[in-house]
Amino acid sequence: MQDRSFAALQEHYPTPSSSLCSRGMPITAPAPATPREQPLTCEVARIDILHVSKIDQIEHAFSARLFIQLILRGGQHDAALLEGFNEPAPEFSLRPSATWLLHQFHFPNALKLEFAERKMTKMGADDLHMILRVDGTFLQHFQLHDFPYDSQTLQVHLSSHCANEGVAPVRFKWSPFTVKLQRPTHFALKDVWELDKPVRLDLETLSPSPGRTYPVLKACVEVTRKPTYHLVNVVFPMACFVLMGCCQFAHETTNVEGRLEYMGAIVLTSTAYKMSVSGSIPMIAYVTLLDKYVLACIMICILLVFEAAFVRDAYADSVALVAAIGLFVALQAAFCYQAYVAV
Repeated sequence: MQDRSFAALQEHYPTPSSSLCSRGMPITAPAPATPREQPLTCEVARIDILHVSKIDQIEHAFSARLFIQLILRGGQHDAALLEGFNEPAPEFSLRPSATWLLHQFHFPNALKLEFAERKMTKMGADDLHMILRVDGTFLQHFQLHDFPYDSQTLQVHLSSHCANEGVAPVRFKWSPFTVKLQRPTHFALKDVWELDKPVRLDLETLSPSPGRTYPVLKACVEVTRKPTYHLVNVVFPMACFVLMGCCQFAHETTNVEGRLEYMGAIVLTSTAYKMSVSGSIPMIAYVTLLDKYVLACIMICILLVFEAAFVRDAYADSVALVAAIGLFVALQAAFCYQAYVAV
């Protein structure tokens, strides 16, 4: 009886599937998700380097805080992008959500990094905005050949873990007509460095392994060192040591002991002073402009020592005095010219 009553109910109230089958209409499952045909475009709306707090020329690193805002045009009309909106641990799919893409952004040249803010927002009726606020220490190779008249470009690299050859590639886009780039608002090192140019954006491709490339957006800001400290504490004292070395010509050429004793004190003093200020000079494997100047001053003093030891003729002594002054003047002119070229 129960089977008959169930069959009667089924005939009287057919299920949707049985009804469709009885009418000859096929049942189809939902189509599986497929990758997007084109890379997802992240348009730069704003990149601000809020402040630069440290530039370490020894560690080749600097610390900064950044605010980054990217736009997904028409993102609110893409159901796949809206899935798991602002979830803390979004899942991957062949058509990944905007929140998952946001969590794939990383900074390849970051030594230390902390995300102060990472979220998605809806702007207007069409667009989705990705917002990143980070504090970090970033690696940067400094070129110090013109030290202390050097200029450095501080770069922050933003990339994505989504390869261009993968199933969910992204690309960065920006236009100078739509993005307003400004100077960092808080620059704690303004007594050491000068910052007078706005942030600059560059696009490039990172290729860590064959067959895999990744998009990279570089935010760059240029800083120029203020050389006053090194001029006062290194250049001026070394120039004074050379001029004091020329005072040995006040002694008679026959007073060899007096001359040698005087010049020995000058050479030892200049060398000891160089060692005392070495902490303010970058410890690198090549010679900087300031190193060349200091070494040239010490070499002039050493030449004056040899002059005091071997020259006995009064005329030759006068020629040596003129030559020493000429070398000193030529050294100052060469240093000023190199500084002018560097600036």
